[in-house]
Amino acid sequence: MKNLMYTVAAFGALAVMLAWAMPVSAGAPSTAPGQNKIQCFDGVTDNVGFSGTCTLNSSGAKGSATLNLSSTNPNGDYAGVYTLDSNLYGALLTDVTQLSYHYTGTIAPQPGNLSYNIPIDTNGDGLTDFYAFVDASDDGLHCPGVNGVVDIVNDSACVIYEGGVTPRANWAALLAANPGAKVATDAFVFIVAERTPIEPSAIWTVNNVKFGKAGK
Repeated sequence: MKNLMYTVAAFGALAVMLAWAMPVSAGAPSTAPGQNKIQCFDGVTDNVGFSGTCTLNSSGAKGSATLNLSSTNPNGDYAGVYTLDSNLYGALLTDVTQLSYHYTGTIAPQPGNLSYNIPIDTNGDGLTDFYAFVDASDDGLHCPGVNGVVDIVNDSACVIYEGGVTPRANWAALLAANPGAKVATDAFVFIVAERTPIEPSAIWTVNNVKFGKAGK
């Protein structure tokens, strides 16, 4: 979790602005169960000192986005996608069955390069108590998935970091450690690609993103 610190801060500011325009409780887009119309965020648009761009390549539920981290900004780059779909927010973690995505990249993901992040509410007040951080690095300590397909709920080898610090062996272990926990309603679930100034440029494509649960 070497880069997430600044991205969460920047994305938190974005989430506040988005909340004014469309609260999490707003109606969900009409898409297939568990599949959501993704939205972009990036360093250039957020204008908080970082670069990086996100481009949506199509508007369908399984549409892809290109995350371009190839600037010369000395602060680095970030770009990612999130959803306004209300079906996931406020759901019990035990009810969530679809948290996954496909990715390709011009480099192999290293720790902190590409991650899926879920705001967790542990006491039922709707507020984020910690983020579940799911890193795609293939180093034996994270969740690289199989052939570029990351399936957080169903992959028993998908390590999840509670608060970015405490490792949980998989989704079942995260649930066992946090009985009754829900997806928070004050922040967004998101996928983000990040690059520090000392890391190589990278272009990622994410598609078939699922931020949700079956049947709703």
